[in-house]
Amino acid sequence: MDEDTVHLSDSDEAKAAVSRLLKAIEGWATKESQKNEIELTAFAAALASGIISFHDFTSKDCRNSRNLIGAIARVKQHLDKEHKKFDSEIDKMHIKFAQEMEELDLKIIRDRKEFKHYLISLIYAEEYNKLKTSVTNIYETLDAKANYGDVGSSGPADTSPSPVKAQAPAPQAPAPQAPAPQAPA
Repeated sequence: MDEDTVHLSDSDEAKAAVSRLLKAIEGWATKESQKNEIELTAFAAALASGIISFHDFTSKDCRNSRNLIGAIARVKQHLDKEHKKFDSEIDKMHIKFAQEMEELDLKIIRDRKEFKHYLISLIYAEEYNKLKTSVTNIYETLDAKANYGDVGSSGPADTSPSPVKAQAPAPQAPAPQAPAPQAPA
């Protein structure tokens, strides 16, 4: 193909279609971010699923989609609150179970329902932590692109490291596992 060839994906019509798609995503995200807590969690799960490739948004897209960034900030705040709530609940239960174990001289915890609730809270805390991490990454990507731009764009210069020199993300420590109930001695 020669230099005069215009690719369909570079046409004005294609760019206009992408712009309409971004506005639709922004409108959807704005509506979802104004719903109740359970629906906010569902919205976070949808964002974290990767169905929308946020890292492909350009800096211009991000600068023109402030409502999208605001919607993601709201769901991020919800996830932070929920994660803290379950984390606090777990801390309280750790203290209670430690006291019970001392009082019972290391016997089986009698209240199985409460211990089951503890295990469920551990699972929820981990789920909220995963969702919070994923949504935080999306928010930080969009916010950085909106504020710093891409290299070669008409907006502010991109100050992020080049993709060639980018480092792999630091490995994360595995989440602590819930202690298994012990059989009576």
